[in-house]
Parts: sequence; C-alpha cells; structure tokens
Amino acid sequence: MVYSEPNIKTYVNFSDKIFNKAKNKSSGLIYFVKYKDFNNIQLPKEIHKSYRILSDKHQDGKIVYLNRKNKGTECLILYGKDKYKTISLELGFFVGLKIENGFWKIFNKISNSKLSDFLLGWALEQYKFNQSKIYKYIEVPYNFNKQVLVSKISAIFYGRELINIPSSDMGPEALEKSFLSFSKYHNANTNVIKDKLIETSFPLIYAVGKGSIERPRLLELNWGKSNDPLIILIGKGVCFDTGGLDLKPSQYMRNMKKDMGGAASILSLAHMIISAKLKVNLKVLIPAVNNDIGPLSMRPGDVYNSRSGITVEIGNTDAEGRLILADTLYYADSFRPKIMIDFATLTGAARVALGPDLPAYFTQHEDIALIINKISSIEKDPLWRLPLYSPYNSWLDSDVADINNISPGSFAGSITAALFLAKFVKPTTKWIHIDTYAWSDKNKPGHSKGGNILGVRSIYRFLRNYINNL
Repeated sequence: MVYSEPNIKTYVNFSDKIFNKAKNKSSGLIYFVKYKDFNNIQLPKEIHKSYRILSDKHQDGKIVYLNRKNKGTECLILYGKDKYKTISLELGFFVGLKIENGFWKIFNKISNSKLSDFLLGWALEQYKFNQSKIYKYIEVPYNFNKQVLVSKISAIFYGRELINIPSSDMGPEALEKSFLSFSKYHNANTNVIKDKLIETSFPLIYAVGKGSIERPRLLELNWGKSNDPLIILIGKGVCFDTGGLDLKPSQYMRNMKKDMGGAASILSLAHMIISAKLKVNLKVLIPAVNNDIGPLSMRPGDVYNSRSGITVEIGNTDAEGRLILADTLYYADSFRPKIMIDFATLTGAARVALGPDLPAYFTQHEDIALIINKISSIEKDPLWRLPLYSPYNSWLDSDVADINNISPGSFAGSITAALFLAKFVKPTTKWIHIDTYAWSDKNKPGHSKGGNILGVRSIYRFLRNYINNL
C-alpha cells in the first residue's frame, strides 16, 4: 500500500492553516488597486503614487511588488479593467497561484461576500495531490467567520484526494474505510451492506461488482433528526472501470480511478451540510464496486433482475454506473425523501455536449431548475440543465427484458442514461441527477490536474435555500 485512505480531519486542519497569521514576522501586505481609481481614500497616498506611475500599463491580475525603504513585503494587485472586473473567486484563483510564497494579509476593507470569494479562490489553489505543506498563507480579519470557508475548502480537498488516489489503494474496501472514518468524525450512524445481502437484495450492484476480487457493497450514512426533512444523497462509487468485457480502449481506461467521482462529490456535499448543521435528516448512499474482468463478470446480452423488479438486459458492460445507481435510487426512494440527489461520472456524452467543466443536470421539477440555474451562476460553480426527453424512452427497449441499459445508437447518451435512471424513481419524487466529469485534464488556476469537485458548492447553496420549502 502506497497511499492510505484520506481522513476528513486531515483536510479540515489543512484548510484552517491556510488562514494562519505569521508568528515570528509581519505578514506581507496586499493592496487591491482598481483600474484608474486614484480617489480611493482607503489606500495610502504612497500607494496611489506608486500606481500612477504604472497605471497606463494596467493589466488585470498583475502583481506589482513594492520596494519601499523600511517597509516589509508589499504588493499591488490590479483589477477592475477587463479580465477581473471585481474582487472575485477567479481573482483569488489567479493570485493564489502567482503570488510569492509566504504570509499575507489584505490592507483594503472589502465586503464579506467579495472577501469570501477571493479567499475561497486563494485557498482552492493551495491543493496539490498528496501534499501536506502550505506555501501561501493569508490572514483573515478578526471579525470574519472563516469556518464556513474551511468547511467548503476541506470538503473539496477531501473529495479531490479520494479521486486522485490510484485505484490500487482506493478500491471498494479503502473507500469503505474512508467513509467510516468520515462518518465517525461527524458522529453519524452507518450501515454497510455487502456479501449475501447485496447478492439477494441489490442484484444490479452485485452484477457489476461480482467480477472483482473486492466484493461490491452499499455504504449508508445517517445523520440528523428524524423529524427534519429527509434528504438523500447518492454517489456513484465505481472505484475502477475497465469497461468489463466490453473493454475500454487504453486511452479511455487510463483515468478510470476517477469513476468514483460521484461518491467523492457526495461526501464533499455531505461534509458541507453537516458542518453547517443544516436542519435536515441526511442519508448518504454509495454503491461501491470495481467493474473488473473475471470468471464471474457480467456479459453482454445477460439479463438481470433489479431491486425494483424491472429486468435489465446488459447491452454494454461499460454502462455499469446506471446499473448500480438504479438499485440504489429505488432503495432510496422507498424512504420517501423530500429530495433526492445523485452525482455520477456517468456518460462521455455529457462531456461531448458540455465539455469537462460544466456538469449536466436533469430534473422534472421546474421550481428546482429555476433555483439551481440562478445559484450556479452566482456561485461560479456552473451546472447546465439537459432534458429528460420522454420520446427517447423507446430507445431503451429490449426484446428479452423490460429495459436495456443502453440505446442502440450514439445519440443523446446522457439523456438516455438519465431516462434509464428515471425508471427507478417515482415521478412525484423531487430528484436531481448530476452527470459530472470530476476531473481536470490540465493545471489551471484553482483546479490542479486530477480529481475535481464540480457543482457541489452550487448544490449545497441550493439545499441551504431550499430546505425551508420542504
């Protein structure tokens, strides 16, 4: 074993330290200077004087280091012209990447919302896989509550780490261990369903995972008061996806350790909810499997029962995520949740349609969609709605079962996958399905190459606003 399973406490402590003050020396000073703003009475005259010299060459995001005699480390951060119109999350990403290592604090007095966005961007830039050292610290004002930020940042770091650990050390067993330590940290109750009970009661989860040495399982967490609104979060936990007997080409298999990105996203979301002590009765469900090749692997053309009683033909063994979600969604729906949300790295079709940075989401409920669309824009954590277009249901017809797990053609793959899932959810249940990439293919400000947690901040804010309607 090279990597141990992540512990949420590690990332809470790590995130908190980003905001430490310098102990033995003064922190460097950051002055935010807006384009051609020579009348900001907050800024010292000497800073205005320094800016006037370079104002004609103003570039948003530029960091200008000052060398004033008998002064400590100081810099101007320029904004307000074109690229960074205001102090924002994106500016925080950029400055957190480009500024010199060390301890810093902000001179300007800025609104809590803008400060929060900037600090979040700065902090998210500090994550690198398997790294425990912080190089860039930023002090927060004494009257600023950093705990909300710390819960968001630690949630995202924890989720990224879960995705980034190679599948040799992050299979179903390791995911279960991390899940249990997460639950213990939050004083939540747990139930792990596996072995004979999975085989008999969750036949589609069993069908996907039975070809692997590590046995399939369903991880369940319960937190909160029973008289509060029941919210159920479901995360696809395929710890590695070979494609099964419909084997993936090597270039598509290379990063399939990320196929449990839905599980990682859901645990990130659960951490935010529990840390904020939202008044909800929370249930988290993660079907955890490896889609491996072995003597017991499911085969194309096989037919399996589901927990719901719907029989499913396996048109393609690489469409396995929807199978484990189908059993889990039907199980979750039996508890009559007020709202049910799943995250899954489900289809390449969603990436073809929307690219890597924009998760698709599906819901039948217009009130939900209106709120999510507004919030995801404000939160700078975008989600894009795709339709559950019912005429495509016929594309899932089977000659030997009630339903096929894939459609015969290459069109509308993310929609037909969502329609497949919808067959295991009551039409009246308020349900959101999110098809995410959970990965960044390259390093960019705020998103190091590797595992990525997308849409979770927006869904957290949606839930925080929506629970009063439940």
